[in-house]
Amino acid sequence: MLSSAVHARRRAALLDAVDGQPVLLVGVGTRARNLPMNALPFRQDSTFLYFTGCDRPDAAALITPEGTTLFLPPPAEDDALWHGHVEHAEDHRARYGVDAVRPPDALTDACKAQGPLLTLAVSDPTRNELASALTGVPLRYGSRNGDDRLIDAVITLRRRKAPEEVDAHRRAAAATARAFDAAMRATRPGQHEAGVAAVFDGTLAAQGLTTGYHSIVTVRGEILHNPDYVNPLRAGELLLLDGGGELPSGYGVDITRTWPVSGRFTARQRAAYDAVLAAQRASIDRVRAGVRYREVHMAAVRVFAEWLADEGLLRGSVDGLIEAHAPAVFFPHGIGHLLGMDVHDLENFGDRAAYPPDRSRDPHFGTAYLRLDLDLEPGHLVTIEPGFYVVPAILADPTLRERFKEQVDWARAEQWVGFGGIRIEDDVLCTAGEPEVITAEVPKDADDIEAIVGQGPTASERFGVA
Repeated sequence: MLSSAVHARRRAALLDAVDGQPVLLVGVGTRARNLPMNALPFRQDSTFLYFTGCDRPDAAALITPEGTTLFLPPPAEDDALWHGHVEHAEDHRARYGVDAVRPPDALTDACKAQGPLLTLAVSDPTRNELASALTGVPLRYGSRNGDDRLIDAVITLRRRKAPEEVDAHRRAAAATARAFDAAMRATRPGQHEAGVAAVFDGTLAAQGLTTGYHSIVTVRGEILHNPDYVNPLRAGELLLLDGGGELPSGYGVDITRTWPVSGRFTARQRAAYDAVLAAQRASIDRVRAGVRYREVHMAAVRVFAEWLADEGLLRGSVDGLIEAHAPAVFFPHGIGHLLGMDVHDLENFGDRAAYPPDRSRDPHFGTAYLRLDLDLEPGHLVTIEPGFYVVPAILADPTLRERFKEQVDWARAEQWVGFGGIRIEDDVLCTAGEPEVITAEVPKDADDIEAIVGQGPTASERFGVA
């Protein structure tokens, strides 16, 4: 976890940004998995965690120029029996570096004594109801997010990563690199997606990390966010793994690699893989201060347009293909997004955090899914994740076939059905100079990957299961 002094500085900066108006932040509660005592894994609201460091359920914080009071449920009388050591109010006050810790039943009077309060929505509807009742602000997560000044202050503070945050991301990257290494080594024909997922997630868990999101481990790489582990691994297939470890502080990474199940790329797979890697490197090179993120995206699009034309999948000049948005048939998403305490950082505020006021999403196929279009600044941490996908639903779409009838050789494209998908993703820090790939420890050159895949114990051998 980060030090309490870091969180205190953040609260001071927040108050300064809203001209000293008091702020009420609420954390989220637990959710029952089935029985009330059997809860889903708890994850604190990222903004609450950012300003307090407090990862306890049902917490609230009143932040004023006079100081910060944390409101925490007191321990139950039998907590020591069931949960061991019990921390009390003074323990929490010292741990989180706040001025006072009080029980939740004191929150209402404390808020009334402050007058108008700024607040934010969280993902827990019950907690939003509480915050709304105390402030009079209507809240709905993802749409009615709270006061605009407070939202903009949070975005400004969270969007640029301080050195201690970058260090946390680097530590998450190092742990995740070990998980990727184990997953690659465990891959071979006859194994299963579920086994590779278990190796990846288990390697993170053994290092004290959780997954920042549900790991994507699939031979159906053309399904961009495939949630299932249902397929055996067969020779000739590609396995795509999109995953990232998260530290207890909330900071994590988002990495994707694609490798051949058999340990060797076929000629067609190698050609496509090298094109995706070239596109990624072209985009990474554009992650520099002052560069518009759309330009980062378009650098990859140009590489794809050239390769797709060379392969005969697209027809026409490169400039004409780009102008027509034709490469999106095979690269249908944006190049990446902000990364921080959430894998798609600050997206709960919609495009407000990712687009300047004078820009909006391009409505065209492909670029409509560009999640970010800021001018990059030092401290911005972004993902760079181009991909090549052969998606049957896209190839069969009559509207797209008509729209791109001059640019796409649909008959040739159909010969690629069953190929799957390739994505290569790294997390890149914009600096005052060269971009820093904080996830560079995970191999991505084709030759390096081939030297690793299948060279370690499988999930069956690790866990003693058939």
